[in-house]
Amino acid sequence: MADHYVVVVEGNIVRAIERHRSAPPRPIPATPLEVSSELAANHRANGCIDGRYYFDDPQRARTFASLCLEFTRARVEKLLAAIERLPAGVAEYRADEETGGGRDPDPAAA
Repeated sequence: MADHYVVVVEGNIVRAIERHRSAPPRPIPATPLEVSSELAANHRANGCIDGRYYFDDPQRARTFASLCLEFTRARVEKLLAAIERLPAGVAEYRADEETGGGRDPDPAAA
């Protein structure tokens, strides 16, 4: 039985690249499009890219792990930029707002 590799993503962070000798629990995606579709489905369903992603080659696993971290870095940089653009007096911010976060100042807090 050939080795396969699992990229473990938790909290949108790659936590491990593991080598396994046992049979994978599901078919290994054959193309980058298939694994990208799996990643996108996880993000749509859960709001994160957490999951276990299977590969038949260690280089493909490492490349995918790097892309996951690039995705996370881009999201964090976008959120940081949104916070840095908040006008003075904004009392609240929510990272889940697709518009970049931020709310109008709370008149009761003034």
